[in-house]
Amino acid sequence: MKGLSLFDLPSLLIVGAKGQLGYEVEALAREEGFSVTALDRKSLDILDPQAVEKSLAEFRPDFVINAAAVINPAEQDPPAFAANTRGAAILAESCHKYGVALVHVSCAEVFGDEADQLLRQETDKAVPVSPYGKSKLRGEELVRAALTRHLIIRTGWLFSARGDSFVRELLEQARQQRCFQVADGLMGVPTSAADLARVILAVIKQLDSGADSWGTYHYCAAEALSWAGFAEAIVAAARQYEELCLEELQTCPQQQLPGRTLPANTQLDCSLIMDTFGVHQRTWRTGLMQVIQGYYSWTP
Repeated sequence: MKGLSLFDLPSLLIVGAKGQLGYEVEALAREEGFSVTALDRKSLDILDPQAVEKSLAEFRPDFVINAAAVINPAEQDPPAFAANTRGAAILAESCHKYGVALVHVSCAEVFGDEADQLLRQETDKAVPVSPYGKSKLRGEELVRAALTRHLIIRTGWLFSARGDSFVRELLEQARQQRCFQVADGLMGVPTSAADLARVILAVIKQLDSGADSWGTYHYCAAEALSWAGFAEAIVAAARQYEELCLEELQTCPQQQLPGRTLPANTQLDCSLIMDTFGVHQRTWRTGLMQVIQGYYSWTP
Protein backbone atom coordinates (compact mmCIF):
# COMPACT_ATOMS: atom_id res chain seq x y z
CA MET A 1 0.00 0.00 0.00
CA LYS A 2 1.32 3.41 -0.97
CA GLY A 3 1.56 6.34 1.35
CA LEU A 4 0.20 9.78 0.66
CA SER A 5 3.41 11.78 0.64
CA LEU A 6 4.05 14.16 -2.23
CA PHE A 7 6.55 11.77 -3.75
CA ASP A 8 4.14 8.81 -3.75
CA LEU A 9 1.37 10.46 -5.72
CA PRO A 10 0.26 8.43 -8.75
CA SER A 11 0.90 9.50 -12.32
CA LEU A 12 -2.07 10.79 -14.30
CA LEU A 13 -3.04 10.89 -17.96
CA ILE A 14 -5.81 13.42 -18.49
CA VAL A 15 -7.91 13.05 -21.64
CA GLY A 16 -9.93 16.07 -22.73
CA ALA A 17 -7.46 18.48 -21.17
CA LYS A 18 -8.80 21.61 -22.89
CA GLY A 19 -12.36 21.22 -21.60
CA GLN A 20 -13.82 22.81 -18.50
CA LEU A 21 -13.00 19.90 -16.22
CA GLY A 22 -9.78 18.76 -17.87
CA TYR A 23 -8.25 22.21 -17.47
CA GLU A 24 -9.07 22.36 -13.76
CA VAL A 25 -7.90 18.80 -13.05
CA GLU A 26 -4.57 19.46 -14.74
CA ALA A 27 -4.05 22.77 -12.91
CA LEU A 28 -4.84 21.34 -9.48
CA ALA A 29 -2.92 18.09 -10.07
CA ARG A 30 0.23 19.99 -11.00
CA GLU A 31 -0.22 22.27 -7.99
CA GLU A 32 -0.48 19.24 -5.70
CA GLY A 33 2.59 17.56 -7.18
CA PHE A 34 1.12 14.79 -9.33
CA SER A 35 3.01 13.64 -12.39
CA VAL A 36 0.67 14.76 -15.17
CA THR A 37 0.33 14.21 -18.89
CA ALA A 38 -2.55 16.22 -20.34
CA LEU A 39 -3.83 15.53 -23.86
CA ASP A 40 -6.52 17.38 -25.76
CA ARG A 41 -8.50 16.21 -28.77
CA LYS A 42 -5.75 17.27 -31.17
CA SER A 43 -3.16 15.31 -29.21
CA LEU A 44 -5.20 12.14 -28.77
CA ASP A 45 -8.22 10.88 -30.69
CA ILE A 46 -9.92 8.52 -28.26
CA LEU A 47 -11.78 6.93 -31.17
CA ASP A 48 -8.45 5.60 -32.46
CA PRO A 49 -7.59 2.41 -30.48
CA GLN A 50 -3.99 2.36 -31.69
CA ALA A 51 -3.44 5.98 -30.66
CA VAL A 52 -4.90 5.32 -27.22
CA GLU A 53 -2.74 2.24 -26.68
CA LYS A 54 0.33 4.12 -27.89
CA SER A 55 -0.29 6.88 -25.34
CA LEU A 56 -0.71 4.38 -22.49
CA ALA A 57 2.43 2.51 -23.54
CA GLU A 58 4.42 5.74 -23.81
CA PHE A 59 3.30 7.54 -20.65
CA ARG A 60 2.52 4.53 -18.39
CA PRO A 61 0.08 6.37 -16.11
CA ASP A 62 -1.36 4.91 -12.93
CA PHE A 63 -4.72 6.54 -13.66
CA VAL A 64 -6.43 7.82 -16.78
CA ILE A 65 -8.97 10.60 -16.18
CA ASN A 66 -11.49 10.78 -18.98
CA ALA A 67 -12.76 14.35 -19.02
CA ALA A 68 -13.51 14.25 -22.75
CA ALA A 69 -17.12 14.54 -23.88
CA VAL A 70 -19.11 15.65 -26.89
CA ILE A 71 -21.99 17.59 -25.39
CA ASN A 72 -24.27 19.23 -27.90
CA PRO A 73 -24.10 18.26 -31.57
CA ALA A 74 -27.33 17.92 -33.54
CA GLU A 75 -29.78 16.29 -31.15
CA GLN A 76 -30.98 13.83 -33.80
CA ASP A 77 -27.49 12.65 -34.74
CA PRO A 78 -26.51 9.93 -32.21
CA PRO A 79 -23.31 8.95 -34.13
CA ALA A 80 -21.96 12.40 -33.28
CA PHE A 81 -21.76 11.23 -29.68
CA ALA A 82 -19.30 8.42 -30.50
CA ALA A 83 -16.65 9.91 -28.21
CA ASN A 84 -19.04 9.41 -25.29
CA THR A 85 -19.70 5.77 -26.17
CA ARG A 86 -17.09 4.07 -28.35
CA GLY A 87 -14.40 6.45 -27.09
CA ALA A 88 -15.16 5.50 -23.49
CA ALA A 89 -15.04 1.81 -24.44
CA ILE A 90 -11.68 2.17 -26.19
CA LEU A 91 -10.19 3.93 -23.17
CA ALA A 92 -11.52 1.27 -20.79
CA GLU A 93 -10.34 -1.63 -22.94
CA SER A 94 -6.88 -0.10 -23.31
CA CYS A 95 -6.68 0.58 -19.57
CA HIS A 96 -7.56 -3.08 -18.93
CA LYS A 97 -4.81 -4.20 -21.29
CA TYR A 98 -2.16 -2.04 -19.61
CA GLY A 99 -3.32 -2.46 -16.01
CA VAL A 100 -4.34 1.19 -15.61
CA ALA A 101 -7.24 2.50 -13.53
CA LEU A 102 -9.82 4.75 -15.19
CA VAL A 103 -11.77 7.68 -13.79
CA HIS A 104 -14.67 8.29 -16.14
CA VAL A 105 -16.80 11.41 -15.74
CA SER A 106 -20.51 11.08 -16.42
CA CYS A 107 -23.52 13.22 -15.59
CA ALA A 108 -26.94 13.46 -13.97
CA GLU A 109 -28.51 13.50 -17.42
CA VAL A 110 -28.40 9.70 -17.48
CA PHE A 111 -31.62 10.03 -15.45
CA GLY A 112 -34.92 11.08 -16.94
CA ASP A 113 -38.05 12.64 -15.46
CA GLU A 114 -39.75 9.42 -14.43
CA ALA A 115 -38.55 9.18 -10.82
CA ASP A 116 -40.56 10.62 -7.94
CA GLN A 117 -37.71 10.99 -5.45
CA LEU A 118 -36.01 14.32 -5.10
CA LEU A 119 -32.42 13.05 -5.01
CA ARG A 120 -31.13 10.49 -7.50
CA GLN A 121 -29.08 7.67 -6.01
CA GLU A 122 -26.46 5.60 -7.78
CA THR A 123 -28.74 2.56 -7.79
CA ASP A 124 -31.75 4.34 -9.29
CA LYS A 125 -32.82 3.23 -12.75
CA ALA A 126 -31.34 5.46 -15.44
CA VAL A 127 -33.71 6.35 -18.29
CA PRO A 128 -32.25 9.37 -20.11
CA VAL A 129 -34.44 11.69 -22.16
CA SER A 130 -31.85 13.15 -24.56
CA PRO A 131 -29.37 11.69 -27.06
CA TYR A 132 -26.57 13.14 -24.94
CA GLY A 133 -27.86 11.48 -21.76
CA LYS A 134 -28.28 8.20 -23.63
CA SER A 135 -24.72 8.40 -24.94
CA LYS A 136 -23.33 9.03 -21.45
CA LEU A 137 -25.27 6.11 -20.02
CA ARG A 138 -24.01 3.83 -22.79
CA GLY A 139 -20.47 5.02 -22.09
CA GLU A 140 -20.88 4.06 -18.44
CA GLU A 141 -22.10 0.59 -19.42
CA LEU A 142 -19.15 0.02 -21.72
CA VAL A 143 -16.65 1.13 -19.07
CA ARG A 144 -18.15 -1.24 -16.49
CA ALA A 145 -18.08 -4.15 -18.94
CA ALA A 146 -14.44 -3.63 -19.92
CA LEU A 147 -12.66 -2.73 -16.69
CA THR A 148 -12.96 -3.62 -13.01
CA ARG A 149 -10.71 -0.84 -11.71
CA HIS A 150 -12.93 2.02 -12.79
CA LEU A 151 -14.46 4.98 -11.03
CA ILE A 152 -17.49 6.61 -12.66
CA ILE A 153 -18.40 10.00 -11.20
CA ARG A 154 -21.71 11.54 -12.17
CA THR A 155 -22.04 15.26 -11.72
CA GLY A 156 -24.48 17.97 -12.71
CA TRP A 157 -24.59 21.50 -14.14
CA LEU A 158 -20.81 21.75 -14.42
CA PHE A 159 -19.57 25.30 -14.85
CA SER A 160 -16.38 27.31 -15.20
CA ALA A 161 -15.21 30.50 -16.88
CA ARG A 162 -13.79 28.58 -19.84
CA GLY A 163 -15.05 26.72 -22.87
CA ASP A 164 -18.73 26.06 -23.51
CA SER A 165 -19.84 27.13 -20.05
CA PHE A 166 -23.28 28.54 -19.31
CA VAL A 167 -21.60 31.10 -17.05
CA ARG A 168 -19.45 32.39 -19.87
CA GLU A 169 -22.32 32.36 -22.36
CA LEU A 170 -24.59 34.32 -20.04
CA LEU A 171 -21.95 36.89 -19.14
CA GLU A 172 -21.00 37.56 -22.74
CA GLN A 173 -24.65 38.07 -23.65
CA ALA A 174 -25.37 40.15 -20.55
CA ARG A 175 -22.64 42.60 -21.55
CA GLN A 176 -24.35 43.22 -24.89
CA GLN A 177 -28.08 42.49 -24.60
CA ARG A 178 -30.93 43.81 -22.44
CA CYS A 179 -32.80 40.49 -22.29
CA PHE A 180 -31.61 36.91 -21.87
CA GLN A 181 -33.85 33.84 -21.95
CA VAL A 182 -33.35 30.98 -19.53
CA ALA A 183 -35.15 27.66 -19.25
CA ASP A 184 -37.97 27.39 -16.77
CA GLY A 185 -38.89 24.33 -14.69
CA LEU A 186 -35.38 22.91 -14.18
CA MET A 187 -33.97 22.05 -10.76
CA GLY A 188 -30.41 20.96 -10.09
CA VAL A 189 -27.14 21.85 -8.44
CA PRO A 190 -24.42 23.91 -10.16
CA THR A 191 -20.97 22.42 -9.61
CA SER A 192 -17.77 24.24 -10.43
CA ALA A 193 -15.21 22.33 -12.46
CA ALA A 194 -12.57 23.24 -9.89
CA ASP A 195 -14.64 21.68 -7.11
CA LEU A 196 -15.12 18.46 -9.06
CA ALA A 197 -11.38 18.39 -9.81
CA ARG A 198 -10.72 18.56 -6.06
CA VAL A 199 -13.00 15.59 -5.48
CA ILE A 200 -11.51 13.49 -8.28
CA LEU A 201 -7.95 13.94 -7.01
CA ALA A 202 -8.97 13.28 -3.39
CA VAL A 203 -10.59 10.00 -4.39
CA ILE A 204 -7.65 8.99 -6.60
CA LYS A 205 -5.29 9.40 -3.65
CA GLN A 206 -7.37 6.98 -1.60
CA LEU A 207 -7.73 4.45 -4.40
CA ASP A 208 -4.00 4.59 -5.02
CA SER A 209 -3.41 3.98 -1.31
CA GLY A 210 -5.32 0.72 -1.41
CA ALA A 211 -8.99 1.61 -1.03
CA ASP A 212 -10.91 -1.08 -2.90
CA SER A 213 -13.96 1.07 -3.58
CA TRP A 214 -14.31 1.09 -7.34
CA GLY A 215 -17.68 1.74 -8.93
CA THR A 216 -20.16 4.55 -9.56
CA TYR A 217 -20.54 7.64 -7.38
CA HIS A 218 -22.36 10.94 -7.43
CA TYR A 219 -20.85 14.32 -6.68
CA CYS A 220 -22.31 17.77 -7.04
CA ALA A 221 -22.05 20.90 -4.95
CA ALA A 222 -24.43 21.71 -2.12
CA GLU A 223 -27.69 23.70 -2.35
CA ALA A 224 -30.12 22.99 -5.18
CA LEU A 225 -31.91 25.76 -7.07
CA SER A 226 -33.60 26.45 -10.38
CA TRP A 227 -31.74 27.15 -13.61
CA ALA A 228 -33.24 30.65 -13.56
CA GLY A 229 -32.05 31.11 -9.98
CA PHE A 230 -28.54 30.15 -11.02
CA ALA A 231 -28.67 32.69 -13.86
CA GLU A 232 -29.72 35.37 -11.37
CA ALA A 233 -26.80 34.48 -9.11
CA ILE A 234 -24.35 34.74 -12.02
CA VAL A 235 -25.63 38.17 -12.98
CA ALA A 236 -25.57 39.42 -9.37
CA ALA A 237 -21.97 38.27 -8.95
CA ALA A 238 -20.90 39.86 -12.23
CA ARG A 239 -22.43 43.21 -11.29
CA GLN A 240 -19.83 43.49 -8.55
CA TYR A 241 -17.28 43.91 -11.35
CA GLU A 242 -19.09 45.94 -14.02
CA GLU A 243 -22.37 47.46 -15.15
CA LEU A 244 -24.20 45.08 -17.45
CA CYS A 245 -26.54 45.85 -20.32
CA LEU A 246 -28.85 43.09 -19.10
CA GLU A 247 -32.16 44.32 -17.71
CA GLU A 248 -34.31 41.17 -17.74
CA LEU A 249 -33.86 37.43 -17.32
CA GLN A 250 -36.86 35.98 -19.10
CA THR A 251 -37.93 32.40 -18.34
CA CYS A 252 -39.47 30.17 -21.00
CA PRO A 253 -39.90 26.42 -21.68
CA GLN A 254 -36.57 24.86 -22.55
CA GLN A 255 -38.07 23.49 -25.78
CA GLN A 256 -38.03 27.07 -27.10
CA LEU A 257 -34.29 27.40 -26.53
CA PRO A 258 -31.40 25.92 -28.50
CA GLY A 259 -29.25 23.20 -26.97
CA ARG A 260 -29.83 19.81 -25.48
CA THR A 261 -32.88 18.77 -23.49
CA LEU A 262 -32.22 18.63 -19.75
CA PRO A 263 -34.21 16.52 -17.27
CA ALA A 264 -36.46 18.59 -15.03
CA ASN A 265 -34.65 17.26 -11.94
CA THR A 266 -30.90 16.62 -11.88
CA GLN A 267 -30.35 16.66 -8.13
CA LEU A 268 -27.98 13.91 -6.98
CA ASP A 269 -27.68 12.11 -3.67
CA CYS A 270 -23.99 12.41 -2.76
CA SER A 271 -24.06 10.46 0.50
CA LEU A 272 -22.25 7.42 -0.94
CA ILE A 273 -19.09 9.28 -1.91
CA MET A 274 -19.14 10.96 1.51
CA ASP A 275 -19.56 7.67 3.36
CA THR A 276 -16.92 5.89 1.25
CA PHE A 277 -14.25 8.53 0.75
CA GLY A 278 -15.13 11.27 3.26
CA VAL A 279 -15.73 13.78 0.47
CA HIS A 280 -17.78 16.75 1.65
CA GLN A 281 -19.96 18.84 -0.63
CA ARG A 282 -18.98 22.47 -0.94
CA THR A 283 -21.43 25.22 -1.78
CA TRP A 284 -21.62 26.24 -5.43
CA ARG A 285 -21.69 29.90 -4.35
CA THR A 286 -18.01 29.87 -3.42
CA GLY A 287 -17.13 28.24 -6.72
CA LEU A 288 -19.21 30.77 -8.63
CA MET A 289 -17.44 33.73 -7.03
CA GLN A 290 -14.08 32.20 -7.94
CA VAL A 291 -15.22 31.64 -11.52
CA ILE A 292 -16.54 35.20 -11.88
CA GLN A 293 -13.29 36.56 -10.48
CA GLY A 294 -11.36 34.44 -12.95
CA TYR A 295 -13.55 35.54 -15.84
CA TYR A 296 -12.89 39.21 -15.17
CA SER A 297 -9.17 38.64 -14.67
CA TRP A 298 -8.98 37.18 -18.21
CA THR A 299 -11.65 39.25 -19.99
CA PRO A 300 -11.15 42.96 -20.79
